[in-house]
Amino acid sequence: MSLFNVNFNELRPSNTTTIIGVMYDDGIILGSTDAITQLNANVVLCHCAHEIEILLEDARNFIVDQENIKVTAETIGTMLSAFKPVMNNMLQTSVIIGGGKKLYEISEVGIVMEKLNFAVGGYGVAYLNNFLDKKWIKGMNEEQAEKLVLKILSLDISLGGVRSCGIQTASINSKGITRAFHPHNTLPIRGRDLVKYAPARSVYLHQRQ
Repeated sequence: MSLFNVNFNELRPSNTTTIIGVMYDDGIILGSTDAITQLNANVVLCHCAHEIEILLEDARNFIVDQENIKVTAETIGTMLSAFKPVMNNMLQTSVIIGGGKKLYEISEVGIVMEKLNFAVGGYGVAYLNNFLDKKWIKGMNEEQAEKLVLKILSLDISLGGVRSCGIQTASINSKGITRAFHPHNTLPIRGRDLVKYAPARSVYLHQRQ
């Protein structure tokens, strides 16, 4: 008997979600153009809603009391690995999980990787990794990290690849978890900042809009 109740006919592929995790001096901030789910008091999951949320419904019982973020990440990785062969490649966005000053990225096939500074998944991952590699600063504070996350996701939205009414963030540090929603009209969207990092076609399409 399956431990998870999944209706595969309801799943839809998504390549227009971008997720990000950034480490700062006292914790981690996650950002998403789609969904963020708080798993327990110390762990937050950043993901594409309709790809992962269904799997989390029944799995929550296995991780709600789990304080070890590595074990939680491995549990989710096992879930994705088990369901990948029967989901007809529906999972197209990785998962980012943060808590306890630890950051993990879980691939579409369930491989768990600990990330040292930042993690990016979903649309635009190649050039956003390049951009973050230049912009991430060791020892930055929570405010600086939040601004970086908002800028990165705003730039991705401005290039037209992601359709979103705003950005969700969750900051996890020694004080707990702070969640926020940033409406589209408040975002620092400036697509020209990504010109030297983004694919030529994306920049061309943005300039024609």
